[in-house]
Amino acid sequence: MRLTTYLIPLLLSACPAIAADDFRLHGKIHAAHDISAAAFLGELLVIGADEAVGKDRNENYIQLLKPEGENYRLSSDMLVYKGDKKSGRELDIEGVAVEGEKIYVVGSHALARKRLKPEASHKKNLQRQATIKQEPGRKQLFRLTLGSNNSVIKREQISLEKIIRNDPVLAPFAAIPSKENGIDIEAVAAKKGALYLGFRGPVLRGGFVPVMQLDFDAPEKSYRLLYLNLGGLGIRDMVSVADGFLLLAGPVAELPNEYRLYHWNGLDTLTDSNNGALKLLSEIRPPAGGKAEAVAVERITDSSYNIIILFDGIKGGEPRRYTISGGGLESGRTKAE
Repeated sequence: MRLTTYLIPLLLSACPAIAADDFRLHGKIHAAHDISAAAFLGELLVIGADEAVGKDRNENYIQLLKPEGENYRLSSDMLVYKGDKKSGRELDIEGVAVEGEKIYVVGSHALARKRLKPEASHKKNLQRQATIKQEPGRKQLFRLTLGSNNSVIKREQISLEKIIRNDPVLAPFAAIPSKENGIDIEAVAAKKGALYLGFRGPVLRGGFVPVMQLDFDAPEKSYRLLYLNLGGLGIRDMVSVADGFLLLAGPVAELPNEYRLYHWNGLDTLTDSNNGALKLLSEIRPPAGGKAEAVAVERITDSSYNIIILFDGIKGGEPRRYTISGGGLESGRTKAE
């Protein structure tokens, strides 16, 4: 039985964790090595990638996959953003959330420093090292309202750039590339009409990382920052459950290659009185070459619930299904094509 993620409670019974059956993704997956977001729309698995595709590398899609036994097969593509040279070709999809008939898709709002090229001259690489890419296309948050047959009947978008630049905590990080502890939004979750945006960076002194809570229709008036202490890690994804959120945590930069799964009750952990707000559920060990990037709650039973985690950097995301119960978390490795 599959349920929409925001209705799923956290059930930690006395039963031990049991690995679930493997599953596969079938069909033509866009940017198959770069899957970075996942959610469930009823029985449909929604995925997104942080790289644009198409002839001009400017088409940014989410994709809907329907269940096929224990597997999933591509059902439809949904174009979220088509950029251009001036506005930016890439949305850099990092998070997807579903609530009711609405799908939220967030771009990273991040800057990037150009990569060094081993074949380039020292002078050229110095120029690349000094070049920070401005990507307006990344600074967007979309709300897609669905009608019959999951067709988009209303498309809305806002940017969080003004909020970030005017916030006293976030503003100093707005001019810093994401992999250097600059602004980098990598998660979005929806709960009771509110959105929660999880930041991979910045990680602040003491190990605190921000979550921005807001109302999509009045972002500047409604937003507030909550703080979590993930021991120096940032948020790579998050999903709403009945008694809080599941958080996938990982490094700000590429190293250390360490990932953890937490339960968070939604309270600010900046004060000592809320130390119980976070519970570590498990360490996550990615497959070779992979980075844990997306988590979604798939189904619930009387004593446990199943989640899926997908890994950026590997074709098809090499998804894994996990079962959480009173004994903790185990995984059944999956295959993807």
